[in-house]
Order: sequence, then structure tokens, then C-alpha cells
Amino acid sequence: MNKGIAMHSTVQSQRVWDPLVRIFHWSTVLLCSLNWFVLEEGDTAHRWVGYAVGILLIIRLVWGLVGSYYARFGQWWPTPSRLRQYLQAMRARRHPYYLGHNPVGSLMVLALMLGLCGTALTGWMTTWDAFWGEDWLEELHGFFANGVLTLAGIHAAVVLLLDRLTRSDLLHAMVFGSKRVPPGIKVEDARP
Repeated sequence: MNKGIAMHSTVQSQRVWDPLVRIFHWSTVLLCSLNWFVLEEGDTAHRWVGYAVGILLIIRLVWGLVGSYYARFGQWWPTPSRLRQYLQAMRARRHPYYLGHNPVGSLMVLALMLGLCGTALTGWMTTWDAFWGEDWLEELHGFFANGVLTLAGIHAAVVLLLDRLTRSDLLHAMVFGSKRVPPGIKVEDARP
């Protein structure tokens, strides 16, 4: 776990997610929902929404390298030691409090981003002359899209569960950018 560990005696509000991260998150939710549930597969609007998701991903990947502290991949990258320590704590019925992503949540973020990249790339490739009408590519595109939908459902359910277990304010933070840290809580990934 990170060296930055903080404990407070009063409720603290800690800035976690900057506007770019929150706009990326909720725009991706909206755009993917449009493509899954509203727009017709293969239509022009479906494609443009997919391109928008691709552009958002590029921006987020760059921001993961140069952005704010909790937006940077290096801050929350799920190393084997971070994962091992987190899972050991969970097995011992301790629920470590993270301002940013916990190590298992980091795996979910990476899986979602990879799935979105795969969906956007294969969707774009279906418009290329070389792949026009290729069933295998459309099936791969559907595989990625359905995988993202499944992961997004798991992600949402776990966020709600962890909010109840750890009172970690995850949903509030993704909407407003700040987390309320209860008194006496050890923050595992406090900003140095």
C-alpha cells in the first residue's frame, strides 16, 4: 500500500476526482447507455457515439499519465503487493479505506478501459473497406460491448455494496469530486 496514510479526529472532506475524471466517467456511462439501449446498432448515430467514447478514452489515457494525483495510473495501479495486502485485509474482515481506487477496484477500472478500447476499435474497424461485412469482427465487437455491459453492472453493484460496508462515499465522490472521511479512519492512499 502507499506510504501516505492519514487519520483524522473529525470528518474531513478530501478532494479525490477532478472534473475531467468525473466528466469522462459520466459521459462514458451516458454514451454507452445510448449505444446499448437507445440507438440502432450500426446506424450513423451509433457510430458517432462510439467515436466519442474513443476520443474520451484517448483523453483519459493521457490524463492518467499527466493528470491530478488520484487520476494518475501510477497512484492506483494494482501491483501484486497492493492486491495481496488488500485481499489479506479483506479476508481478515478489515475493509481498508481508499480515497482513490482500491487495488481490486483498479483491476475493474483497467478491465473496463480495455473493454471500451476493444469495443471502440472493433467498431471503428467495421467501417474499413478491408473488414466490411466481416462476421468475426462484428462478433468480436459484440463480445467487447457485452463484456463492458457486464463489467459495468458488476462495477455499479460493488460500488453500492462498498459504500455500505466501508461508508467510503464512492458515489458521492464520483458526482461531486470529494469524499467525506469519517473520524478515526485510516486512509490507505492519502496524498503525500
